[in-house]
Amino acid sequence: MRIYENSKGFSTTTAGYLPVLSKYGVLVAEDVAQERDLLVAHLSEWGLNAAGAADGREALSILINDDTIRLLITDLHMPELGGLELLQEVKNLARPKLYSIVLSGIKDRQTLINALQAGATDYMVKPCHPEQIFARLAVLDQVMALEEKYQALIKDLFDVMGEMLGSRDPYSWEHSLRVAAISRRIGLRQGLSSEELEVLEMGCLIHDIGKIAIPDDVLLKPGRFNNVDRQIMNMHPTIGAKYLAFRYPDDRVTEIILYHHERLDGSGYPEGLKGNAIGLMVRIVSVADTYEALIAKRPYKASMPGSQAIEILKDEAREGRLDQNVVEALEEVVYDWNPLTIQRRPCRDIDELELFRRITYFKEPMCSFYNYRYLLTLDKITALSIDRPEYFMILINFKNLKQVDRNWGYLRTDQILDEIGENIQQSISDFSETNRDIDGKALLFRRASNYLMFANYPYDFMQQLSDLIQDQLERCKNEWELETGFLLESFPSTCSLENALNQLLGTDDRGI
Repeated sequence: MRIYENSKGFSTTTAGYLPVLSKYGVLVAEDVAQERDLLVAHLSEWGLNAAGAADGREALSILINDDTIRLLITDLHMPELGGLELLQEVKNLARPKLYSIVLSGIKDRQTLINALQAGATDYMVKPCHPEQIFARLAVLDQVMALEEKYQALIKDLFDVMGEMLGSRDPYSWEHSLRVAAISRRIGLRQGLSSEELEVLEMGCLIHDIGKIAIPDDVLLKPGRFNNVDRQIMNMHPTIGAKYLAFRYPDDRVTEIILYHHERLDGSGYPEGLKGNAIGLMVRIVSVADTYEALIAKRPYKASMPGSQAIEILKDEAREGRLDQNVVEALEEVVYDWNPLTIQRRPCRDIDELELFRRITYFKEPMCSFYNYRYLLTLDKITALSIDRPEYFMILINFKNLKQVDRNWGYLRTDQILDEIGENIQQSISDFSETNRDIDGKALLFRRASNYLMFANYPYDFMQQLSDLIQDQLERCKNEWELETGFLLESFPSTCSLENALNQLLGTDDRGI
């Protein structure tokens, strides 16, 4: 049966323009060559990139290999594979959304219903005038334009959600940007369609969104997590997935958020999934997430070389926790590309807010001194490194605070402790200025009601500094009858500050 009625008087100029459809491909599946060629010719005149297929089987093969095709126009009765069967097969393909119009000479209601249930976007009865076809395409073009705007809006919203997380933890936003870029490149090598790559990227941008709900004491902690910290942090995938559940229709994004810490051997969280229960997209994000976390510099750790990180991931794959094929794809991806070149856009307001939050986090309550946790952070970023065989720690505690509280009152005692710290800090500053040609530094920190000092001056200079501090403490005894304890310990440069603190504070617990 003919597709067209008399098309006299209808031209490209009459037709107008299809701005969205013209960006993609159109496939015509029609077994009658003359009708197929005529329709392809009209579509081409309308500015569309059109091609033909002689039957459903050929059309399916083309659709499998060409993601740029977004519209299928198909007959129902064709050899090899009919139109309804073709529509059913297309629904199972991993490819961008495909719109489809059935052109058929069959007019009965059930055939129309069957076609729509099989996935057809529209149904037209032959013969029809080209102007009718163009009118349907014009409506479809408007629908596609709206969908593109919707997808762009969703992408912008995901960006906003990521930046919201970045306002609480800038490292998480930068991490998400890199994980998205790494995952997309891996996905290409794993054969994901362009539509799947878009979903993968959107999921990566907000895969850590649940961290918005994590308290600062855990989210910003510079040292190792204890069991409680870890339990709290491990809640972020579930929290993030709940944010999206019932609000975003694509479950694949929710799965990326919920399962990116799962491992193939069941050792991950939150559900302990194993093997095939973890989809390919999640496997990709798990590898990308782990790799970026290893190579990125953080306040609490130095950056790891990419080659070393790859070896760690290979070990994880050999032990059955990560997907070996994905790890191999990652190795190819980062062979000549460094994800650390991706950095978040600087934002002065956010950076100032973040600085304030971190300063607040590391400050002792009710005083202006950093607490000893900040010392661990400085150690992790090698800010304290110096080429010297040893460094020193001084612990200052106050033995009769309860008596001083009774004598002076709690508020005045707090002020006294602040004054003592300020006087010690002034002594350190004066000493540093006098000996500015000496390579070394001294930093004072607060630990509850005690003071802790790190210094890496040469031994002779440390003795001088120690004498200055003890002079200040002697004044405390004379002025406020405050008994003080003073402990100076040296540690080899090979001893981490964390171990040194454990030793020093252990001594304090025994009551120096």
